[in-house]
Amino acid sequence: MTAISKLDFLGNVLLAVASILLVFALQEAGSFVWSWSSPIIFCLSQQCNEQIQPIFPMRLAKSRLYILCLLITLLGGFIYIALVIKIPERLQIIHGDSALWAGVHLLPMLGSCAFGSFLGGTISKQANLTSQTLVVGSLLQVIGLTLVFGFSSGLGLGILLGFITIYGIGVGLSFATCTMIAAVEAQNDDLAAAQGTMAQARSFGGALGLAVCTIVLNVKLQNSPGPESESSLGQQELDQIRRNLITVLSLSDESRQEVIRIYLGAFRDQSLGMLIVAVFALLVSLGTYKSKPSHVVDVMVQHKELAGRPSIRGDAELSSVSSVRSLVR
Repeated sequence: MTAISKLDFLGNVLLAVASILLVFALQEAGSFVWSWSSPIIFCLSQQCNEQIQPIFPMRLAKSRLYILCLLITLLGGFIYIALVIKIPERLQIIHGDSALWAGVHLLPMLGSCAFGSFLGGTISKQANLTSQTLVVGSLLQVIGLTLVFGFSSGLGLGILLGFITIYGIGVGLSFATCTMIAAVEAQNDDLAAAQGTMAQARSFGGALGLAVCTIVLNVKLQNSPGPESESSLGQQELDQIRRNLITVLSLSDESRQEVIRIYLGAFRDQSLGMLIVAVFALLVSLGTYKSKPSHVVDVMVQHKELAGRPSIRGDAELSSVSSVRSLVR
C-alpha cells in the first residue's frame, strides 16, 4: 500500500470546510453582505476505510489533558488574533497612528508573547510544571484584559501598551505550555496530528474572534443612529465603514467624532467579550492538573528515538519533536 493512499483526504476537506463555512457565514452576515436567511447547504457523504490514517486520531480525543489544551488554545486564539487586528485599528482611529506606527506599537505585546513562550519552556525543563504554568498564563491574560476593559474609554497609549504586555506574557506561557502538553500526551504516531490540530485550533479561534468582533462593531453602527436621531452618517458612509473601518479618517470632523463614539462603545463590548473568554479559559486550565505528570524532556527523547523508524509521518514527527524540544532547552 503506497504512502499517499494512507492520507485522509476526506478528513482534510471536511476540516477545512467546517472551519471556512462557519467563519464565512459569521463574517458575511456580520458585515451585512448577506442575510442570515440566505443559507447554502452542503450534503457530504463519507466512505470509511480503516487503512486510512485519520487527520485527527480518536486516541487524542480520549486524553483529558489534550482536549482541555485544545480548547484553551482555541480560546486563546480567539483573543490573540483579534487583539493583533483590533489594537492597531484602535491606535490608528483613536491615537492617530499611521499604519506603520500602529504595527510598531504592537511590538510590546508580540515581544512579551515570545518571552512568555521561552519562559514556559524553561520552567518545565527540570520538572513538569506545565499545569501550574498554564494556570499562571491564563491568569495573566485575565488580568491584562481586565485592565484593558476597565480603562477602555480613556486608555492612553503608554497605559494600553503596558496592559497588552501583561496579556502577551500570559498568552505566550499558555501557547507554549499547550504545545508541550500536546507532545507529552500524544503517542509518537499521533505527534504530528496532535501539533497540527493545535495550530488549527489557534487559527480557527482567531477567525471566530475576528468575526465576532466585526459583528459587535457593525451591530453598534447599525443601531446607534436610531430612526429618530439626527445622525450625520449616511447609509453610504455606514456601508463603507462596515467594510473598512479606517475610512473613518476621511470623514468630516462631525461624522468622524460620531463614529469614534460608536467605536469606543464597541471596543468596550469587544473587550468584555474577550475577558469572558479568558475567564472561561482560566477555569478550563484548572482542569489540567495531573498528580504525577511525565517528564517533558524524557518524553521528547522517546519521541525522537521512535521517529527514526519508517513511517508516513516520519519527517513530520521529527520536525514536531525538534520544535517542541526547542521550548525546553
